[in-house]
Amino acid sequence: MITVPLRHGSGESPYLLGEGILQELPRLLAPALGEGRAFVVSDDKVAALWGEVVAERLGAPLLSLPAGEQHKRWPAVEQVLRWLIGFGVERRDVLVAVGGGVITDLAGFAASVALRGIPWVAVPTTLLGMVDAAIGGKTGIDLEAGKNLVGTFWHPRAVVADPAVLATLDHRQVRAGLAEVVKAAMIAPGLLAHHLDGELGEVARGHRRPSAEAIAAAVRVKADIVAADERDAGPRAALNLGHTLGHALEAATRYERFLHGEAVAWGLLEALLLALESGLVETPAARGWAARLECLRPLPPLADLSWELLAPYLHRDKKRAGGTVGWVLPRQGGVTLGVAVAEERVAAAFSRLRNLAPEASFSSLF
Repeated sequence: MITVPLRHGSGESPYLLGEGILQELPRLLAPALGEGRAFVVSDDKVAALWGEVVAERLGAPLLSLPAGEQHKRWPAVEQVLRWLIGFGVERRDVLVAVGGGVITDLAGFAASVALRGIPWVAVPTTLLGMVDAAIGGKTGIDLEAGKNLVGTFWHPRAVVADPAVLATLDHRQVRAGLAEVVKAAMIAPGLLAHHLDGELGEVARGHRRPSAEAIAAAVRVKADIVAADERDAGPRAALNLGHTLGHALEAATRYERFLHGEAVAWGLLEALLLALESGLVETPAARGWAARLECLRPLPPLADLSWELLAPYLHRDKKRAGGTVGWVLPRQGGVTLGVAVAEERVAAAFSRLRNLAPEASFSSLF
């Protein structure tokens, strides 16, 4: 088992990672549960696969919510809260979120406001959840106006990730999760690039599962950034690489066309185009990252999405300051934060993505 410490203002939470560790869940979560009761929240897709297993092992009640980003809204939060209150939840009780990023975001948010805050634990069942969503203490829900516009910082007491559960994951979801691994490698290539290049193609083609070592390396990238900037005051913005366009794509299509990682993959390509134009990366490096993103195809198309449709969502990006969105762009050996980019340049780069022929490689953009 690999343990990665997740450091934050309230102390430190363990990220526990290993094949088959869900079988040891009661022992592993004993420190997090203390004398409290466990309550398990999952979704309709994951509950039958893993939610019921976790609930049975913990002797806990289970609430199954509708699956999908489109349900990460206020009504689902209220459903969780009413369910907890109905069981007489106390502040020492622990909410256990079993699922992907939607469930960990939503359940973590519900935990943060239940009785003004109860502990929670994340048991991510998607690759994206393991390498990104379950880490960092950001919880929240979506509004019609955009993604994750409501939320709190509320760190889980523990994260328990078992790569064995990925065997039941739809392969499209695996490829989408790999986009966040590529993002982490672009932020800290020295820590992750060798893991990425050693297995990206095989995992993307469905020939193997991601190794625990690669997952742990991606977790360490995010954990180190969060430890340095827990409340998103500066350096943590690096984790927004690819997300400015990505979140706009998700919101503009009502969270029905793109998986989060698929939208981020397009966002990473947009960021590479802007970085090349700004002189932050050279053509060979841009093509190298584009070739890695090529492994994640097919991605949902952009051809029918106009700039006029996307622009309002970009303008409402939650990281804007002074009315301006500061872009996170790749550079040699990492990223540059808060880059001001004229809207016409952003629109032109998006047009290049939108007009890319289906048979053309991503590398041909550069």
